[in-house]
Amino acid sequence: MKKLLLLLLVIITFNSCEVYQEPTLLSLSGEYVITKVTLLSTENTSNTGGAIFFPGSNYVNPYDSQPMDNIQVGFTRWHFDYSVISFYPIPNGDGTTTWQRQYFYSIIGHNNIYDLGYIQFNINGSVRTFKILDDGLESLTLQTTGLWPYSNMGPNQIITLHLTRIGP
Repeated sequence: MKKLLLLLLVIITFNSCEVYQEPTLLSLSGEYVITKVTLLSTENTSNTGGAIFFPGSNYVNPYDSQPMDNIQVGFTRWHFDYSVISFYPIPNGDGTTTWQRQYFYSIIGHNNIYDLGYIQFNINGSVRTFKILDDGLESLTLQTTGLWPYSNMGPNQIITLHLTRIGP
């Protein structure tokens, strides 16, 4: 009976422990091309609509601000450094690239391996926030936190960007 009680106590002790897992390190740094854009429009009702844009197509949203207003899927490139996000590249003759627009970004809410947090940056007074859905070795998936193109009325548009790493 004592052995059974001791065994039960040991099982309860080891099964009640929570395993600690450190947050994964984000590997955002690098140059990416946007390879797929998914648009999801939701209204206050159960009606939803959406569209998927593949390489060769052009995603245009006149209600959004730069750089989300015009994305040439398969050609639009973004660059992440440790604290700077860059848009609108100009290739130089020597193989380097000059980026026309650069903004400081910050990572918010990256606390565990299940929630990679948000990227937030300010473009000319407009704060852009992207949820990091996936951060792979060669890919990055970001999702906007929503846009109401007609003020707070009408559809809420959520855009998911699938980026593929093309450079260091």
